[in-house]
Formats: sequence, structure tokens, C-alpha cells
Amino acid sequence: MTDPKCIQYREAAHVSGKTRYIPDMELYRGTLTGYAVSSPHAHARLVHLDTSAAAAFEGVAAVISAADIPGPNTLAPIIDDEPCLLPVGGTCGYMGQVVCIIAADTSENAKKAASLIEWEWDVLHPVLTVEEAMIKEDFLFKPLRLKRGSPEGAMIQAPFRKKGSLEAGGQEHYYFEPQAAYAVPLHQGGLLVRSSTQNPTDNQRFAASLLNLKVSDIEVQAGCLGGGFGGKQAQANWTVAWSSLLAWKTKKPVLFVLERDQDFRITGKRHPFTVNWEVGFDSRGEIQAVDISMAYDCGWCNDVSIAVLHHCLFHMDGAYYIPHLNAVLYGCRTNKPSNTAFRGFGVPQAIAVIESVITQIAQTLGKDPVSVRRKNYYGIKTRNRTPCNMKVEHNILRAAHRQVLHNSDYFDLRKQVNAFNKKHACVKQGLAMVTGKFGISFNESFFNQAGALVNIYRDGSVLIHHPGTEMGQGLHDKMRTVVHRELGISSQYIKVSDTSTSVIPNTTSTAASTGSDFSGAALKDACDKLKKRLHPIALKMMGLEKGLLVWEHDSVTCKEYGKSIPFPQLAFHSYMVLESLSEKGFYKRENIGFSLDTMEGRPYWYYVMGSSVAHVELNLLTGEFRIPDVWIVHDCGEPLDKGID
Repeated sequence: MTDPKCIQYREAAHVSGKTRYIPDMELYRGTLTGYAVSSPHAHARLVHLDTSAAAAFEGVAAVISAADIPGPNTLAPIIDDEPCLLPVGGTCGYMGQVVCIIAADTSENAKKAASLIEWEWDVLHPVLTVEEAMIKEDFLFKPLRLKRGSPEGAMIQAPFRKKGSLEAGGQEHYYFEPQAAYAVPLHQGGLLVRSSTQNPTDNQRFAASLLNLKVSDIEVQAGCLGGGFGGKQAQANWTVAWSSLLAWKTKKPVLFVLERDQDFRITGKRHPFTVNWEVGFDSRGEIQAVDISMAYDCGWCNDVSIAVLHHCLFHMDGAYYIPHLNAVLYGCRTNKPSNTAFRGFGVPQAIAVIESVITQIAQTLGKDPVSVRRKNYYGIKTRNRTPCNMKVEHNILRAAHRQVLHNSDYFDLRKQVNAFNKKHACVKQGLAMVTGKFGISFNESFFNQAGALVNIYRDGSVLIHHPGTEMGQGLHDKMRTVVHRELGISSQYIKVSDTSTSVIPNTTSTAASTGSDFSGAALKDACDKLKKRLHPIALKMMGLEKGLLVWEHDSVTCKEYGKSIPFPQLAFHSYMVLESLSEKGFYKRENIGFSLDTMEGRPYWYYVMGSSVAHVELNLLTGEFRIPDVWIVHDCGEPLDKGID
């Protein structure tokens, strides 16, 4: 249960303006400001670079280019195609790619110094569209293919066939706090870096690699992020890398915060795409075969695009059983910022495609799309395996479908919408229904792990460390609730520490909706170990040799003998008898993964499912729209904290 005494305290700090982000930090004396100098061209070769005038400008402490980096010049998270700074002789991939970085006493002096940099470019023709990249066959990696059954033959034999296409643009993350990091040199060597990041461990390893240091020489801490949404999974590495390089060079703390226009210009977005599809189906609307060719605009380098496309590929079926499927996804290179992780990680694109297919089937047959969806949902005992041969378990798709239709009074609302549209020529209303499933866990098994640390102090208060980052989603509060439930103490006595790579090493990115699963399970493991160790001590304090203990209401109780001791007394006594009050926990989820050759396996541990109905209104003359109503039914499982969920 959620502790009613202490709930959502962080949200109160957010809305009252008390939450402190990296730009709000109290800085050490002598802190310098970092600034990134970017390419003015979308596609050009850097022929010459002279930073001497900038380095001599008033207030400038350092100017660093690729030639000054001690270690490997790379920030590529998966495929090695992304330099930290563009070297002389290298080819810039997009307008905004960073060539050098400046540390100065003020941001104004850094900007003025940047204007003094001399360079020469050999300007090349940029590729700005997916269509042009497809013609040139300019792909960042081999096309990804997923095939099931005999789609060619099934398509020919289908009673009805329909072709279609779809195009969707990108989306800006628009996190409230831009990319930011603060690097501080330590007197014993190495750096302490405060980062607005979803991935402290990647920040740590890239900072260490660039500086040719050991990973243990770098500590990355993450407090509360001002939003992330995937945009700070891989691309938060940049400000950490740049601030670390400048701090190493100057031996002074460096604050590196992208200005909002810089953040817009430099960072990647949600992947735009174009798709052509064909579907074969029968008179009932049941899908026989689907053929999909989808081209993603990945930008100039891979970033995490190959993982996004894998995730998309494994969700191309949406909520529907497709007996014969051929899907090919192309990762196109364009001269734009490298698109990156974004909430949903390729799944919104996949759902948009298959829902478009469902809608076109319904229109062709003159049916309500609701009936076509119901006809094609995954089954419970049959028709229950995805194209990658993973079984769809705990299937609530049809139940969610029925519930959302009931909640929205869908069929009556549809009559009202039809009546409205007959009366109005320029303003139209519509209904949309989407049912979906979403795979939880990372495709690569080694990512599915987490450590945690629980420290009990002599007064009974508790400090917890876990690998997840808090970015407004309430993860820290949920983890307090986990420890509250396991140890039975009030949440007001439980404090969550900022995330630190020195306390919890080798963390996995807080992404893919795994934060609560991973961190919560690791904390539970630590609490279980503590309770097992303190169990005999508690019994002895009660004068008992054996008994079942209940941990609740700030006490430890043996109900069968009617005895109880306060948790603070147990903590103090355990310390006095030389028992450790600190414990680490660990969670791992094995047997997750798939074959790159066959695209079969178990890419996820489980699916979450839900269904929605949206009632929308559109002005055909102005494009103005509004959404009068939305109904959503979602399988939440057993909420960790109902006050947040």
C-alpha cells in the first residue's frame, strides 16, 4: 500500500519551484562556462581550423578541438560513427555538429570568442529527405527484415487487397531543462560530474574514455532531471563529455548548459518515417497477409536508431495476429541531427502503421473499424504468437476493448458525431480507437539488471540508493514506497539519495519503462536480506526462539505470541550487537533476446496492454482542433504507488 503519511512530496517541490536543477546549483568559486561551436553547414568537409584568436580572447580559459582530446574521439553508444568533436579533415553530418568547445568566465565572452574562430569548409550536397536517401541506398545499417509464413502467396489468395502509404514527421522532446552538466576536478584526481541524464553509466564511461582515464576515476551523479522522455538517454553524453574535457584542461569546474535554441538545433528528435504497405483480407475483415516497407529518417549517424528500429519491427503487429507478414525497415542517413530515443522508442510509429491498415480495411468493407479490430486481436489459446514467435501472455486486449467501448458509450457517441457532421460544413468531428500492446524490458539481456543499496541507521531511519534517475515520473517516490512496504516503516523515515555511479555501478539507462521493475526488485532483494539477518535478533529481543514476524506500522511484530518491538529499537540493538545494517540488492532478468538471423526469440519479458477512444474536432478552414474527450483503459498491474499511478 501507499503510505498516506508521505505521498508525492517531490511533485509539491516541482509546482512550488523548489526543485533545483543543474542550472540552479550553487557553483564552486571560479566555475567556468562552457560553450559549443557548431558547424554552419549541413554537409561539408572541415579543411582548416584556427582557434588561436579565440583562445587569446578576454576571459577565455581554454578552447578544445578534436586534436586536443587525450582518448578516443567518440561518443557513439552502439555503432562507432559519432565523434565527440569534428576533426580537421572530417565531414560534418548536419548543421549544428560541434567542432570545438570553449570555457570562459562568462557565456558572453565565450560567444564572442567563438566568433573569432577561423575555419575553411568544402561544402557538399546535403541529403535532406528519406526519399533521396532511399534512391542513393544510403543506409546506416543493413535493412531489418521480419518475415512470417508465406506473405506473397497469402496476399495473392486473399479475397481483398488494399495498398496504402503513410508519412509522419518528427517530434521535439521539449524537456523543461535543456541538456546540462557540471564537471568538477577532484583533488585526488578524476572528476565529479553532475548530469541531467537518464544514463549515468554511459556518461561515466564516455568521460573516462575521452580523457584516457579509468572508469572509476569519474563519478557521475544525477539529481532530479527537468524531463527526459528519451532525449537524455544517449545525447546527455555530450554535455558531460564537453564539460569534462574543459574541466580536465583548465583544472577548474565547468558548467555546460545548452541554450534552448542550441538544444533544438543540435539534438535529435523522434524518428520521422515514410511507409508503403499492402494488406490482404477476407470479407469479415480478418487479415490474411501484410507487406510493409518502412523508411526511417535516422539523421546523420546511428545514435540508438538500430535499437529503435528493432523495437518498431517487433511491434509492427500492434494488437493484431498477422499469420503472414513481410516487414522491411530501412535506417536512412540524412544530413540532419541524429534522431534518438523518444518515449515509445519506435512503437508509436509501428502502431500508426498497423492502425492505418485496420482503418483502410474497415473503409473498404464499409464496416466500423471497431469490428475489424475485434476480429483481428490476438487470441488466448490460439493465434497468440507474435511474428517473432513470442507468446502473448496475460492477454487483456479484448477485455480492454470492451471496457473502453462501454466507458465512452462509443456507439451512441458515434451517432452524435454523425449528426454533428451533417449539420456543420466547416467543422467536423471524428472518433478514433487504438488498442495496443507494448513490450517491457530491453532486447539485449545484459541491460536487464540493477543493483541497489539500503542503509539503516541507528535511529531507524533509512537511506536508499538505486540505479534509476528521477525525471518527474515519480520513480524516487515509488522506490520509497517499495521500502516502506518491505520494512514496514513510514515513508517519512525513508530518504532516497541522488543517483551515483560511485554507489551503484554499472547502471542501465532509465528507459523503456523499466525503472520501477529494475530498481524496485533490487531494493526488495536488499530488504529481504536485511529482514532475514535481523529476524533472529528481533525474536531474541522479544524473548522468543521462533516465530513469524510481520514488518508494519514502524514495528516488528510476532502476532502469534502478541509481542512487538519498535523498528528504531531493533535498529539500535542490531548495531550494538555488531550486526550490519547495510545491504545491497541485485536484480537480473535472464533469457531475454532474439536471433539477428531469424528475428525470432523473446525480445521482452512481458507486454502491457490497453485501449483508448478519442473524440476529436477539426476546423477544416483554419486547421484548429480540439479534443473534447478521451477514454483510456490500461492494464496497470498492481500499482507500486496509487497516488502516482
